[in-house]
Amino acid sequence: MKHEPPRMNEGAPHWKAAREGRLDLPYCGRCARYAWPPAGACRSCGGTVEWRACSGQGRVAAFSVVRRAVDPALKDDVPYVVAFVELDEGARLFTNIVDASPEALRCGQRVRCRFEPTLDGEAAVVVFAPD
Repeated sequence: MKHEPPRMNEGAPHWKAAREGRLDLPYCGRCARYAWPPAGACRSCGGTVEWRACSGQGRVAAFSVVRRAVDPALKDDVPYVVAFVELDEGARLFTNIVDASPEALRCGQRVRCRFEPTLDGEAAVVVFAPD
């Protein structure tokens, strides 16, 4: 699947880590939990967040099979799967599921992250595949 390069913002540490093959997410030490999407402070308590590595393992929480591309650039990739993946650390990511038949995919299925390059080659995006 072709991926657009991410816009660099508060999530810049995430995209840099993905380019290096790591899944880093913001973590609030006061709340003792990971959060996504990134923000300058914890959305629960307002505390300082730091970037920490995650295992990259989790479960499919919900998914949808896209059979008609919403972007013409993705027309050759249909069908593809978009999903919420709940990481073992508790955070949920909206992502793509790859290397899986849409008909065989199930909520609760174990998945593991991997990193795919973007069209500009300077960044990578996190996607998940069955574990």
